[in-house]
Amino acid sequence: MGDGSLTQEEIDLLLQGADDISAAPVTAGAQGGGNQGVADLSPLERESVADAVHGALQAAVQSLGLILSRSIKLGSPYVDARPFDDVQKEFSSGAVLFSQNLSGGIQGPIGLMLPTGDGARISGLVMGNEGAPAASSLDSAQVATLKDALGPMMFSIATQLSIKISQAITPMPVEVKTSGMIPFAQDSAILRIQIPFTVEGAVDTRLTLIMPMAMARDLYRKLKSGPTSSMETGMQDTRSSGQGTLGVKEVSFPSLSSSGAGPLQPNMNLLLDVQMTLTVELGRTKMFIKDILGLGEGSIIELDKLAGEPVDLYVNDRLIARGEVVVIDENFGVRVTDIVSRAERLKAQKQG
Repeated sequence: MGDGSLTQEEIDLLLQGADDISAAPVTAGAQGGGNQGVADLSPLERESVADAVHGALQAAVQSLGLILSRSIKLGSPYVDARPFDDVQKEFSSGAVLFSQNLSGGIQGPIGLMLPTGDGARISGLVMGNEGAPAASSLDSAQVATLKDALGPMMFSIATQLSIKISQAITPMPVEVKTSGMIPFAQDSAILRIQIPFTVEGAVDTRLTLIMPMAMARDLYRKLKSGPTSSMETGMQDTRSSGQGTLGVKEVSFPSLSSSGAGPLQPNMNLLLDVQMTLTVELGRTKMFIKDILGLGEGSIIELDKLAGEPVDLYVNDRLIARGEVVVIDENFGVRVTDIVSRAERLKAQKQG
């Protein structure tokens, strides 16, 4: 992005007609209103903010990938400035909006927009209804499913931005809207960051992250004056002035020798009174959310173990042995029939 050339993802966005990208960008005083005195960011400053948001979103989508059990890829971001009316029109044309207010190091609302049809596809993946046709509107169950799946991404974005600026950011609860007005000031310029978003074998779309221009400028200022920049500036000042409270010296370490101390003898007495949790597992199964919601008294769940098969014994979630179920007085018990070898434990751990 920094050399001024367009990537393939940005060319694709241009070909898709990304909401009149060729329209004149919002600048200071471009519209009447109390908030239009906020200066626009330069192209390089916008890209700095977009890169920070892209990096935060890259970490955030990992949780969604685990939920969907599919790989997720993000393309290079395209960033521009838009008046409120343009972004409102984009939302009203068919999108679902996840909005969240931030306080602390960065203050103000941020939003994440996704086309309604792609939101329906993602909710279908989560609900076990893969392959269902994309709907032009979302029902309450789909909205709730999307909030549970994508809502944590918003909190993760706030956390990642907090790390980047080294200041605490407090995220408020996430709200999901499919219609109405965007919860931004209507007289404000908005920074819009569009990021190609692909879910393996299911969704190929783009996410649009929006924030007020004043908030974007504050984020850029704090990114620019982050801890790394401050540290480098301080070191340069010390070198140039030749003065400082601390002298800079090279670190020297004593040489290490392998001779001398012999192998340590473990003192198992330190661990003998440490309690650990032992779990006996009868079996497992996988169920769709719709089937779980349908469970009630008297429901029967079929497990992956056959009758008569040994049960598994776990210590702190590590398989250590197998055995058979017995009855001792009025309590269940397990008679150990097989101790799992170290090689088998390592193999099970890797597969897990």
